[in-house]
Amino acid sequence: MDKSRRIFVVSDIHGHYTLLKDALDKAGFDKDNEKHFLVCCGDYFDRGTENFQVLQFFERLKNRALLMGNHEELLLKVLQTGKVLPHNYINGTMQTLAEFFGKYSIDPVDDSIDFSGKTRMVERVCEFIDDTMDYFETENYIFVHGWLPEGAKTAQDLKSANEEAWKKARWAKWTEKYDGKSPIEGKTLVCGHMPAFFAKRVDPSRSDENANIFYGNGMIAIDAGTFDTKHINVLVLEDNLL
Repeated sequence: MDKSRRIFVVSDIHGHYTLLKDALDKAGFDKDNEKHFLVCCGDYFDRGTENFQVLQFFERLKNRALLMGNHEELLLKVLQTGKVLPHNYINGTMQTLAEFFGKYSIDPVDDSIDFSGKTRMVERVCEFIDDTMDYFETENYIFVHGWLPEGAKTAQDLKSANEEAWKKARWAKWTEKYDGKSPIEGKTLVCGHMPAFFAKRVDPSRSDENANIFYGNGMIAIDAGTFDTKHINVLVLEDNLL
């Protein structure tokens, strides 16, 4: 069986469906081509104004692998508790909640959410998040949201990492973790979470500070800082699915 695929990788969409669609079209992604495979390294929602369209797009896509980002973790917590916390305002979760459940579903007095009549939508979003993974592996690449779990050096280490380790990894910043050495044995790590324009923090010789993809030793950072730049990076790879 031929497992070779053209793999299109995006990350940190943050509710920008139009930018996502335009970027994928420009990169040549064809959802109906069985040889094309889409990987998203997390953070589908919040900050942008097209969160529902982003949800629909990924729900309908078959040839894909979806990773869990820290913003999915934040959204899931609200769905489980029915309470909005201060950081949900800062991180843009309120825009997503308004799109999914209506702008009047949130009580401004006690920051509770009324899910009455929205049970199916709650289930729908929970099912989407439940379909996401901590990481995705192909023959030559490991895809994550933020970084690797503490102490993980091989693909086998990732299989044994517990839930708490992955939670910390989702929030980890590659700009603070990458030391110039290949982070995982025998593979190239692809991550999002922190915009590539912060690359100068780890590579002072880098002159550009735009949304371009950052290529390091054994790692690639693809987050374009979409909310600020209005740009989405698409990394195109040729590799075999496992």
